[in-house]
Amino acid sequence: MFRNAFNRVWQTLVHALRQGTSPKKLALTCALGVVLGIFPVYGSTTLLCFGVALALRLNVVVIQAVNYLLTPVQLVLLIPFMQGGIWLFGWPAIPLDLAVLTTRIETDAWLLVRELGAVVGGGVVVWMLVAAPLVFVLFYGLNWAIVKWQNRQGVGDVTR
Repeated sequence: MFRNAFNRVWQTLVHALRQGTSPKKLALTCALGVVLGIFPVYGSTTLLCFGVALALRLNVVVIQAVNYLLTPVQLVLLIPFMQGGIWLFGWPAIPLDLAVLTTRIETDAWLLVRELGAVVGGGVVVWMLVAAPLVFVLFYGLNWAIVKWQNRQGVGDVTR
């Protein structure tokens, strides 16, 4: 299943190159797709990628394809991002035991919602700390790899 998804994304990237997308623009699109695709608020990445692609005039199909490919990675990173926020801000951990959560919802649901919102916010802060350097590393690494691949395959114009 993952191989099929990867192949579809690969074909989308190759198609974009053949349509004249520059390696730099494709590398930026993929780098932002990866970084936005691991944003620690599940369900928000589609809108984030769409908005960034429109604002920066990037290929919407490519950024969404990369975003969707990273959904399993996003799910795996949700808890570490939030635990990092808890650690960074020194907050007490919220137990994820169903019985404890049920009791807390029954006693003071609003307090639990506020605490969970703060934990998600802490996860977003940790994501921002990771995202800033990650986008640069991915951009330059992907640009180099795309130009190398393009030179080897003879696909498109590498001078743009």
